Amino acid sequence: MAIDAVTDAIINLIKESLANQDGVSPDHIFVSLASPDEGASNADLVLFLYLITPEPELRNADRFRPYPTPDDLPRLFAPAVPLELRFLVTTGAGAPAGSKALARLAGAIRVIEVGSPLSVPTAFQDAIWLSLLPLTSDEMARIWGLFPNENCRSSFAFRASPVWIDQRDPAIAATPVSDDRFHAAPLQGGLA
Repeated sequence: MAIDAVTDAIINLIKESLANQDGVSPDHIFVSLASPDEGASNADLVLFLYLITPEPELRNADRFRPYPTPDDLPRLFAPAVPLELRFLVTTGAGAPAGSKALARLAGAIRVIEVGSPLSVPTAFQDAIWLSLLPLTSDEMARIWGLFPNENCRSSFAFRASPVWIDQRDPAIAATPVSDDRFHAAPLQGGLA
């Protein structure tokens, strides 16, 4: 649920940003979640999730979050898997030609750069950082090489991290230790 909820939130973020451009109606913006060869026919922008990897810095981190119960006590989700999602954003065939298509791509770049931290409370995802990826032309060619029958279009890549995949049944968080003193008494009657 987390990956699709975060992806939907990113699409909505991009659509809202594009709808704020001059002369653009929110009803006429279409962001497709698909590969560039299958989702570009009537889309203004295409969002393609091309890589999902574990987030190495958070691999052993504890994941506490409120759990939807009457007491709303924090629960420990272990093992919770932190992921990094990598997306490609490109213009679609439905986008206006020329500078208007590039303006929409620039609008998407702007919102990705300033959209952090993204929060998706319905999926219990807080502080998802969106950051542009500085891909080399070889790296971009490898991504576009996945679509041999598609012409390369103007595009950029970004990552969303961390996206947490929680286990289904969380453990109840233990109460913290409030007294760390240890008391010992001498044995009565000696050792037997």
